[in-house]
Amino acid sequence: MIKKKIALFYPWIKSKGGAESVLLEILKNKDYDIDLYTWVYDAKNSFEEFKQYNIKVISPKIAEKLSRTYILRSLFLPLSLFSKIDLENYDTFLIYTSGLGEFITFRNYKPGKTYAYVNTPLRANCNEIKKWNLKYRYKSFLSKSFYLLAANIYGLLEKIAWKRINKAIFISNLGLERAKEKNLLKNKKSGVVYVPINLDRFKKLKPKKGNYFLYVSRFSVDKRQDVLIKTWSKFVEKHPKYKLVLAGGMENKKYFEKIKLLAKKTKNIEIKTNVKNKELLKLYQNCLAGIFVPFMEDFGIVPFEILSTGKPLIVVNTGGYVNLIKKHSQVLWVKEKYDSKLMEDEIYKSLEKFLNLKFSYKKINFKDLSLINFKKNLDKVILK
Repeated sequence: MIKKKIALFYPWIKSKGGAESVLLEILKNKDYDIDLYTWVYDAKNSFEEFKQYNIKVISPKIAEKLSRTYILRSLFLPLSLFSKIDLENYDTFLIYTSGLGEFITFRNYKPGKTYAYVNTPLRANCNEIKKWNLKYRYKSFLSKSFYLLAANIYGLLEKIAWKRINKAIFISNLGLERAKEKNLLKNKKSGVVYVPINLDRFKKLKPKKGNYFLYVSRFSVDKRQDVLIKTWSKFVEKHPKYKLVLAGGMENKKYFEKIKLLAKKTKNIEIKTNVKNKELLKLYQNCLAGIFVPFMEDFGIVPFEILSTGKPLIVVNTGGYVNLIKKHSQVLWVKEKYDSKLMEDEIYKSLEKFLNLKFSYKKINFKDLSLINFKKNLDKVILK
């Protein structure tokens, strides 16, 4: 059987995040012959498994620094105009994107066979994220003005790029709704294919009751570790026997330094970076409960890992994960509040409420997120 040959494009491989995990699962599909193209590949800070695959970097080294600067990522637009991929020998061109990645279509398009697997249209240009960024990311008049100008220009170019995408598949209903709101899906086939999560590794894990709450996420402004620490400083004064463990990759160095400083001033907080898989499993196994409080998460793998471990989950009630976990008794919801101070209050209420409830260790099986289901649904998109 001749394998279908796929050119897969992903903008940047630079951390050990959920998107990189999904990218690896696409590459592992042995039914296809896949070449991966990217603007940035930081082998040191991403998963070791990427070294096994054929990765072609199609940009200069300076692109790596740009990819780590939130507002300067707009400079990838001119870069996309010079990024040429020879698609003639490929059956399908598949773009995996969270925004910006679709700009690759300005120079690269396979008629009728250009597909996108989408985490979300660019977060920075979605209305709810824009408002939040203007309050918490950009404080000066100059930075706000530059951000809004860049967002408006991006919106125009985004519509042009999306016209060259024949099918668009989203990782969650949240991403799909954002695309509909921006009118990106006109006369276009679309749907939802949930990301695959390897939850089998939790099956043999025997949950133990520890004394710490666990928040696993890369350190970034929108993950709100700072808000959680400020909440924790009040909570731990009343409940000094508990600990908070923050584990994740160091995405934003400036923000990470801020988190370290806040944690130093607060009791019973431990920070862990570059956590290996075995250590992460132990953290899940021995925690009292998981916490997950990012702002408008596109999907979110961590809630499913916590619940598959059998542990209760304290989680904000907005995000791509909500529909899949809303019926489970192990979940304790935190009301989303746009204002950080109000958000601190809501997290505090949920922590107090948790201590007054009784949770049993009940492992939850998410069949919709199995590797088999992901492969089957993605095959339907690519083959049919």
